[in-house]
Amino acid sequence: MEAPFVAVARADAIAPGKFLRVEVAGRPYLIARVEDRFYAVEDNCSHEDYPLSYGCLDGARIKCSLHGSRFSLETGQPEDEPADEPIRTYRVALADGQVWLDPSTPSNLA
Repeated sequence: MEAPFVAVARADAIAPGKFLRVEVAGRPYLIARVEDRFYAVEDNCSHEDYPLSYGCLDGARIKCSLHGSRFSLETGQPEDEPADEPIRTYRVALADGQVWLDPSTPSNLA
């Protein structure tokens, strides 16, 4: 893969239904695996400045453990109150068993 993609994890290191917190240039991201599809989102709830990595996956959603808001991994949109702003989502790609993240621009804000 070429820039702006950055290798962040081996695909087999993330079991289906789980996520992995990674840092790129000092910024935290979550790489989530739902079945055989990978997603990347910022590791920060839009309602409070609280890490989503303390939460859990609920299907193709990440749930914040602070107030229970769930966000779509695909669009970043909040699906429960109290959050009313989306989280940032990022492009991911798979190549040679590696997960690659494009941290340059949120895909849902482009």
